[in-house]
Amino acid sequence: MKKPFIALIAIIAYSFSYAQVEQTSSNYSVETVGKISTLYKYIELTKQVINNENIYNLKYHNLEFPQMRDMTNVRFIATDEELDNMYNKILMRSKMKKNDPITYIDLTSGKIGITRLASGQIKILYTISGSDEVRWTWLSKGQLKKVFGK
Repeated sequence: MKKPFIALIAIIAYSFSYAQVEQTSSNYSVETVGKISTLYKYIELTKQVINNENIYNLKYHNLEFPQMRDMTNVRFIATDEELDNMYNKILMRSKMKKNDPITYIDLTSGKIGITRLASGQIKILYTISGSDEVRWTWLSKGQLKKVFGK
């Protein structure tokens, strides 16, 4: 009695091991707008068009301290013009004084704060709505230009 039962299990296992799982392909391709990678950071801006809306994902990862997992994904919806306006606001911030107040840009899921560091570098702060945690990164003007595909 045990032999037919074991044979039946073996046949079923064999059948399912070669069964194909239906896979659906996504029609939403992801386009890299720009990215930079240095010893200290990785920053990438990607774009995905879903239902005629541009969904952007700004991902940055602090690599300065390998023992820390300091990574952020900022997803937002913007038209091409709104993305250009965001780039221009961030770029203009590099020309301000270090002591000027932080400029904020409201997004769907939170807000981005922009301030100036030494040598014209820009510090980008991100806070999720309802949270006190602030994730940040920094960019030079050239890096900003590269990330935004300019």
